[in-house]
Amino acid sequence: MILFTFAIVFAFFISCKAFSSNVDDNDYNDINTLQVCVCVPYWQCKEDFSGLIEEGVGIVDIRSLLNSNQSEPPCTGDFDVCCKIECGKRRSIPKGENKNIGFRIIGADNDATFGEFPWMLGVLQDKTYKCGASLIHPQVAVTAAHCVGGRRPYKVRAGEWNWLVKDEPLPHQDRITKKVVIHPQYHSGTLSNDIALLVLREPFKLMENVGVICLPPKYLHLESQNCVATGWGKNSHKKGSYQTTLKKVTLPLVPRSICLRSLQEAMLGPSFILHNSFLCAGGVGNKDTCKGDGGSPLICPVEGDMGKYQQVGIVSWGLTCGVINTPGVYVNVLLFRDWIDNVMTGEGFDTNVYTYY
Repeated sequence: MILFTFAIVFAFFISCKAFSSNVDDNDYNDINTLQVCVCVPYWQCKEDFSGLIEEGVGIVDIRSLLNSNQSEPPCTGDFDVCCKIECGKRRSIPKGENKNIGFRIIGADNDATFGEFPWMLGVLQDKTYKCGASLIHPQVAVTAAHCVGGRRPYKVRAGEWNWLVKDEPLPHQDRITKKVVIHPQYHSGTLSNDIALLVLREPFKLMENVGVICLPPKYLHLESQNCVATGWGKNSHKKGSYQTTLKKVTLPLVPRSICLRSLQEAMLGPSFILHNSFLCAGGVGNKDTCKGDGGSPLICPVEGDMGKYQQVGIVSWGLTCGVINTPGVYVNVLLFRDWIDNVMTGEGFDTNVYTYY
């Protein structure tokens, strides 16, 4: 999947027919406000219990607290404390693994490592891969509105890496959607406000390969920087094939004025106006998102916090895949932070799960 942005012009929606998978549902109790922590010795947790010290990752006992007033102690060890799981923590890459993510998203050099992006989700319908999504809460995912619709439930898979490998280090998990919340101002013709939340019947169990991504504050100023897109989409525009292994690609954010001019000159003409619900990234040859990547996240590093990422974009549409000076178009997540928070609060979920600031 060269992560090339999916679309040819607005009306080309992601109906990425890719993999078939047999999925099993696990039974979990319904929860409302979920607070998540891990039981670790106190020396492996930050002093304010706000997150793990890096050396503690991978050796923890995951616990889910139903509420902050739970009477039973979550941790039974003499020296254990309940340490908050941080959002947006990209898995550390062990020595010897490829750390370069700036190449084309073709070939093994651009394979993500297992569990590297633990918030990455696949959305399936009738055992067929539909699009990407990301986990912002153990029981809520965010995706593109054009990916979902209708009354039939979707299966959402977390912890997947290679769709054909059955013996990965940790198992994937599947959940069924309880509710699909599409932005009320979503327009299927122009794809403006192309965002939706998937509320799941049961929460995912957070593990080393399943975690949540941070969301940025609405006032964040997006400067020119390199960000990362992930997905299982096609590795070229017309004759490419869907990818079985999760891919990653580094893409620069593109200023709005430059993006608008590039899209006008590429195909859309001088009268085209880029809706303010979008941002742009890419425009670098052979590096992009593509058909099948719709709904997948575009993440950027959190300034001053090494290893932490926040989701600034959602793959929405594009004119082609991986063409120089033709950026891909993404949902600007910052503009929808209030809407996301309001939906989450209305459903009884804690917004602190994806808040880092």
